[in-house]
Amino acid sequence: MQGQSGSPRGVVVNELQQRMFSMKEEEAGRGGFDRRREPRVQVDRLVYVQPANAESGHFEEVRSMRDLSRSGFFFTTERDSYEPGIQLHVVPAFGCFNLEYLGEVVRVEKLPFGEFGVAVRLIRVEKMVASARSTTMDRFEALARADSSPVILPQSDSNISR
Repeated sequence: MQGQSGSPRGVVVNELQQRMFSMKEEEAGRGGFDRRREPRVQVDRLVYVQPANAESGHFEEVRSMRDLSRSGFFFTTERDSYEPGIQLHVVPAFGCFNLEYLGEVVRVEKLPFGEFGVAVRLIRVEKMVASARSTTMDRFEALARADSSPVILPQSDSNISR
């Protein structure tokens, strides 16, 4: 059955084509398809980061998150050693309620001024492998407790792209 431009079916098809074209233009403007499953909140919170595997080398750093959702976050760093698939021990700063997570790098972006953006998916709450506490972790916890203002995450929206 072929719809004509004046028929109800033709109007529906035309509207659908316009929406699809509009979505493609928006995606191209953002640099691709947005696969986020949950809304993001822009934050300026600290996060403690340490590789979970010895193959990734040993380092630890405290960085600033740029955005946050219930299932992950994005932070910036000068380190060029992050790659998708690397597992990390991470502790996002939430004041006195700081949980240690196992996370996985899902995306690394080259940013201006020699920085990299790292997107991390939180896998599960987990204890740190190192039994001895480092100076970096002690400093991080002191800073995290000092900034105990709450972060409010929006409720999931069923209209967000999957």
